[in-house]
Amino acid sequence: MRKNKRMNYYFSQNGFTLVNCLFAFSLFLMMSSLLPIIIQFIKVEPRTVPYSVDLFFTYIQKEIVRANQLVEVGSTLYLNMGDGSIVRYEKYQSNIRRQVNGAGNEFLLQNVDDVSYELVPNGVIVSIDLYGKTFQKRISKTPKIF
Repeated sequence: MRKNKRMNYYFSQNGFTLVNCLFAFSLFLMMSSLLPIIIQFIKVEPRTVPYSVDLFFTYIQKEIVRANQLVEVGSTLYLNMGDGSIVRYEKYQSNIRRQVNGAGNEFLLQNVDDVSYELVPNGVIVSIDLYGKTFQKRISKTPKIF
């Protein structure tokens, strides 16, 4: 008998009443008022590496992978490319510049306090002091398969 009363309540022919509408609307308002709090928890973290530094690392990585030989002299990195050209990355005043065969000035990063290169097996570690922080990345050469 109890089952019949419950079934009659759910399948009654009374329709959607004003009380049901107000209850649904109050639930909607409560859920929408919590939306800013939920968005605050989902916030995206700020970038830890500035975009310019990330772009510099990407650019130098492409050339290091293509280079045949890496030579580090002080704070200058020389890349011996396959076509016989020598690419040089060095700190010039407060910028990092790129030169090909000693010609041209292509500034890749500005306002740099210091830059250092450390040769490691099959790659190089690039360290940049910028904005009072040190950014470091190990760039590895891919082994050539003959």
